[in-house]
Amino acid sequence: MIVQALAALAAGAAGALVFSYAHLPVPWLLGSIAGTALAAMLGARIRTPRWLRDPVLAVLGLMIGSTLHATDPSAYARWPLTLAAVALYVIVVTATLYWFLRRFAGFDPVTAYFSAAPGGFMAMTVIGGAFGGQTRNIVLAHSIRLVLVVFTLVTAYHVALGGAPPRWVPLGALGARDLALLALLGAGGWWLARLARLPAASMLGPMIAMGAASLAGVAPAPLPTAPLLFAELVLGSGIGAQFSGIGLRELLRGGLIALLSTVYMLALSLAFAWALTPLTGIAFPALFLALSPGGMSGVSLVALALGVKPAFVTFHNLFRVFLILLAGPVVFRWTRRRPGAEARPADR
Repeated sequence: MIVQALAALAAGAAGALVFSYAHLPVPWLLGSIAGTALAAMLGARIRTPRWLRDPVLAVLGLMIGSTLHATDPSAYARWPLTLAAVALYVIVVTATLYWFLRRFAGFDPVTAYFSAAPGGFMAMTVIGGAFGGQTRNIVLAHSIRLVLVVFTLVTAYHVALGGAPPRWVPLGALGARDLALLALLGAGGWWLARLARLPAASMLGPMIAMGAASLAGVAPAPLPTAPLLFAELVLGSGIGAQFSGIGLRELLRGGLIALLSTVYMLALSLAFAWALTPLTGIAFPALFLALSPGGMSGVSLVALALGVKPAFVTFHNLFRVFLILLAGPVVFRWTRRRPGAEARPADR
C-alpha cells in the first residue's frame, strides 16, 4: 500500500511539474489529477490510502477555517436563502438526471440515483453498492464528473476573472507556538468531530475549531502555502487514481454520459447562481462554486486555491452532501417498491 501511495504521489507530482512549466492554473491540483489519471489508465497500481488522505483533509480544514476572520457577520443572514437554493438544486438535478440515466443510459434505479446525485463521491459509491447498484458505473460517473468540474471551475475562473496565484507564505512565517496551536486545533477538532459523529470529521472538525479560533482572534495567520500545495497534490492524486482499471471503450461510453450530465449540472449551477446574486448580494463566483457538483473536498480545495469564500463554499457543499446522504436510502426504498424497479446485481 505504501508503494502504491508513493507511486500515486510520484505520478501526481510529475503531472504538477508539467502543468507548472506550461504555466497552467492551479498546477498542483489539475496536474496531479492528470498525471495520476494517465498513470492509472496505463495500468499503474496506484492509490491514496485513507491514512494519507485524512491528515491532508485536516490541513485543508484548518486553512478553510482560517478564512472566517474576514467574513462579514451580516452575510450569515443570507445563508438560509442560499441553503434553500442548494436543496432545490439537489432535487432538480437528481430527479432529472435519474430520468435521463434510466431512459437513455439503461441504468437500473439504484445505479441511476447514486450516479445522478450531485456529490459525495465515496459515500455514493459505498452506499450505492450496498443497496445493489452497479458500483463500476457509479465510480465512473462521479470520477469523470469530478475531473470535469474541477478543470472547468479553475479554467473558467482564470479565463473570465483573471485569477492570480495566492501570495507565497513560507513555512518559517510561523513560530513554534503557532505551529503547536495549529496542531492542537487540528487534532482536537478532528477528535471532537469524530466523537460527535459528524460527516467528513477529518476536515470539518479542524475547520470548525480553526474558524472559532479565527473569529476569536487567537489563530495564527496567514498560514504557509506549502501545506496547501501538498493537499492539492494528495487530493488531486486521489481523484486521478479512481481511473484505475478503466479501459478506453468504457471510458468513452461513460465519458459521454458524464460529459452530458456535467454540462447540464454546471449550466443549472450557473442559472441558480445568476438568479441568487441580486437577491443575496453574494458574489457570483462564490455562489457558483457553492452550487457546483464537484465533491465537497474537491470544490472546497478549488475555492481555497482561488481565494473564493472557502468557508461559505465548503458549508454549502457539506449541506448538499448531507441532503443526498439523508435522502438516498428513503428514495431507494421508494423506487424499489415500484413495479419493475428491482435492482440488478452489483458489479463486484
